Amino acid sequence: MRKPRVVVCDDEMLIRLWLSEHLADAGLQTEEVADGASLLAALQREPADLVLLDLRLPDGSGLDFLARAKALDPALPVIMMTAYGEIETAVAAVRAGAHHFLEKPIALAELLLLIQQALDARQLRADADRYRDGCRWQFADVTLVGRSAAMRRIAELITRVAAKGSAVNVLVRGESGTGKGVVARAIHARGPRHAQPFMSVNCASLPDNLVESELFGHEAGAYTDARELKRGLVEIAHNGTIFLDEIGDLAKPLQAKLLHFLETHEFRRVGGVRNLEVDVHVVTATNRDLEEAVAKGDFREDLFYRLNVLPVTIPPLRERPEDVAPLATHFVETMCRELGQATREIAPDALEALEEYGWPGNVREMENVLERVLLLEDEPVIRRAHLPAEFHGPAVAREKAFVLPAGGFDLEQIERAFISQALDRTNGNKTQAARLLGLSRDTLRYRLEKYGI
Repeated sequence: MRKPRVVVCDDEMLIRLWLSEHLADAGLQTEEVADGASLLAALQREPADLVLLDLRLPDGSGLDFLARAKALDPALPVIMMTAYGEIETAVAAVRAGAHHFLEKPIALAELLLLIQQALDARQLRADADRYRDGCRWQFADVTLVGRSAAMRRIAELITRVAAKGSAVNVLVRGESGTGKGVVARAIHARGPRHAQPFMSVNCASLPDNLVESELFGHEAGAYTDARELKRGLVEIAHNGTIFLDEIGDLAKPLQAKLLHFLETHEFRRVGGVRNLEVDVHVVTATNRDLEEAVAKGDFREDLFYRLNVLPVTIPPLRERPEDVAPLATHFVETMCRELGQATREIAPDALEALEEYGWPGNVREMENVLERVLLLEDEPVIRRAHLPAEFHGPAVAREKAFVLPAGGFDLEQIERAFISQALDRTNGNKTQAARLLGLSRDTLRYRLEKYGI
């Protein structure tokens, strides 16, 4: 393993020798130089991981050489040293880009701690740059993040669909919280309809009697409280894209109406007598096994084949741990910007904890965890100790496991059992239970009403 390289720049030979000896004992590779010109020559000859720089040098001020060293490598950490410690000088050095400022005589323990912190910070920035480069695909204002083979395939597929320019029906499949909505928005943003409306509706978050009105609109007087005409989302999305999330929860009567719309591009508002025609790109998503739903008679087979022209499957986060670090870095950068905070780094021990976790709520759960940390912690580096309690033990995935009900695998029975277990674990807190299940609060509320829980 390569030893970090430290360049010691001081005009006093005894100080250089003392520092080099102790730094070598600490496992660091050192090079000694006596003036600023030699420092710059050493940095140009071979990059350094850190510089110890005296404030007063035979050929000029250390502050001037600090600026020139940072021009060669902006990420280079520099620790300034001086026997003339003044607060004004310390402030000037830090403002000029110094990592820290030490007064002679130097306390060895303090110096070694500062060096380790500076090297850690440099490595964290390098890791963040690595996760940033080659791990993000930008589709207009939508960012897709990951470095797994699965995410690369999805990014390539989005590009191919856009290049074709056709409004082929896309079915995005994956567990709750995997990012199906992000993929749907990316398909729209990358395609030829990107300047047109993108409308989204969650089929599980609305009662069955309202989904039809939400999709197709209604005429004035169509039913009680329908006092005026309402345009549906498919009508508003004309020439654009409509995203139907949780399509597997669509009621059977509405499945027939959706199938008719997909085949003819025509629809009638609720209470209407006139057919309307629109041109929309339909993207759907589900976390359900639609093949099983078709076999049980819960989902129309002809509708399934009509929707599943181009399937896109997003694996759960636990199956692509290589995406955890770039996703975490992306979320922290984005949320720090939104919160008006300086960008924070994520320490290796925190990344290790995030990668070991089972993520039952997938990407959505990770975003919630990191947002909580940013709101509650003020330190510039996120460490494992800052993460919630479930990240501090080795068996976090087992602690999150749900227990299947005995006596078969009826889907409704499993859903009821999982919801009840989530409510028990959160002492009846619906918001926390929804997060644990990877559902929106509206979706959980609908399930509670549906099952009478």
